[in-house]
Amino acid sequence: MAESFKISKSEGEAGGGENLEFGRSYSEKLQTAGRQLVSSLYMLVRSVKLYDPDNAIFNKPLTAMQDTINLIIAMEGKLELQGLRDSFYLNNMLIKVDVNSLDNLRYLQAEMQAKDVGGFTLVRPIGPQELKNFISIFAKDQQNQVEEDGLAGKKLVQMKVTKFSSIKEKLDKDNLAEPDEQKVDRKKYALTLYARAIFFMDDHLKRMLEGTPTAPGKAARLVQDLIEITYEFPNQFLGMTGNGDGDQNLSYHLVNTTLLTIVFGGEIGLSKHQLKELGLSALFNEAVLAKLPPEYRLCLQPQRLPPQIQAMRIQLFHEAAQQALAEPNAGKLQYLRALSAIQMNQPYGEPIRDARGGIRMVMPKGDPLYFSRILAIASYYDMLTSNAADHQAYGPEIALELMWNHERWRFDPELLRAFIAVMGRQPVKMLAKHQRSIDIAGV
Repeated sequence: MAESFKISKSEGEAGGGENLEFGRSYSEKLQTAGRQLVSSLYMLVRSVKLYDPDNAIFNKPLTAMQDTINLIIAMEGKLELQGLRDSFYLNNMLIKVDVNSLDNLRYLQAEMQAKDVGGFTLVRPIGPQELKNFISIFAKDQQNQVEEDGLAGKKLVQMKVTKFSSIKEKLDKDNLAEPDEQKVDRKKYALTLYARAIFFMDDHLKRMLEGTPTAPGKAARLVQDLIEITYEFPNQFLGMTGNGDGDQNLSYHLVNTTLLTIVFGGEIGLSKHQLKELGLSALFNEAVLAKLPPEYRLCLQPQRLPPQIQAMRIQLFHEAAQQALAEPNAGKLQYLRALSAIQMNQPYGEPIRDARGGIRMVMPKGDPLYFSRILAIASYYDMLTSNAADHQAYGPEIALELMWNHERWRFDPELLRAFIAVMGRQPVKMLAKHQRSIDIAGV
C-alpha cells in the first residue's frame, strides 16, 4: 500500500525557452512519453562520447527516440523540450523522474549546457538522419559553434535548437525586472503564514489539553496556504524556521516539521492533494506529545525514557491514528495518515554486530509507508536543529552529517539522500574517503 513517489523540482519553477510560463494541467500520457524521451536522449548523448554517430549501434536507439518524438507530436501537435536546473519541461509540463534517474538528468543537463543547448522544438515528424545530426552536437571531438539549425554541414530542418544562453539571459532579465516591493511582499506573506501556523498550534495544543480541539477544517486551510507558497518558492521556507521556548517548543517543532515535509514532498513529486494529507500528518501526529510532561515531549532517544513514559508515547501515537480515522469521509490518504502516526517512530533498519565485531545494517526492518519515511526524516532533522530537554540545537550541517554518518539506520536511505540534496548538501562529501564508492541504495 506504499505511495509511489517521483523525484523532481517543484512545478512552479521556471524552465527556459521563449515562453517561461509553466502551468499546464497534468497528463500521465505526456509524462510517460517525456520520461522515455529524456531517457533516450541521455543514452544517446552518453554513447556519442564513445562511438561515431554513424555507427550502427545508434540505429535502434535513434529509431526508438524518433517514435517517441513523433508520438508526442501526434498527441500534442508540437514538441518543445526545455531544460533548466536539473529539470526538464515538455510542452510546459515538468517531467518527473524517479530518484535513481537524478544523476542521469544532471549529466544530460551538463552536456547540453556545455554545448549551449537548452532544448529543442519540433512541429512536424522527424526522421532518423536529422536526429543523428542533432546527436552529433554532443560528439566527443565536436568543437563547432551550435546554431538554431544545428552544426555546419549537419543542418537541422524540422528541429529548432533552443540556445541555453538565450534561456539564461531571459531568466536573468525576468529576475531583475521583478519589483523589490513584490519580493518584500512575498517574504512578508511567508513570514505571516509561518507565524499564523505557530499561533494555530499554540491554540490547538491548549484546546486539546482542555478536551476541546480545534476543527480540522481550519488546519486544512492553513496547510493548503503553506503548500501554495512553497510550491512556488520552496527554498524561502527552509531558512525561515525557528525555535520556541518552554511550552511553545512543541508548536515550533510541529510547524517546522510540516514545512519540511511539504517542501521535501513537493521536491520528490507528491501531488498537492498528497502534500495536504502529508502536511496534516506532520502537524497532528506528534501533537499528542503535549499530553506528556514538558521534559519528555521532544527527545532524540525515546528508548532511554522511563518505561512508563515510553508506554504513554506508544498509546498517544495510537490515539493520533484513531483521530485521523475518525474524520468524516476518511479515505485512502487518511488511512496513510493514521498508519504514519504509528510507523514514523519505527526505525527503517537495525544495526547488528557481525561475527568479526563490525556493524552492518539490516534494512528494512519493516516496510513503512512513504508518508512515514518522510515524516521520520523531517521530524528527526528538526529535533536535531532545535533545543530539547536532552540536547542543545545543532547547526544544519552538523545535523545532516549526524543523520548520514551515525543515524542512517533510522531512515530510508534513498529518501535520506534526496532530503540531504534538497537541503543543499551532497551526502558523498560526508563520507570518509574509503566509503565514497558506496551505493547508498544497497546499504
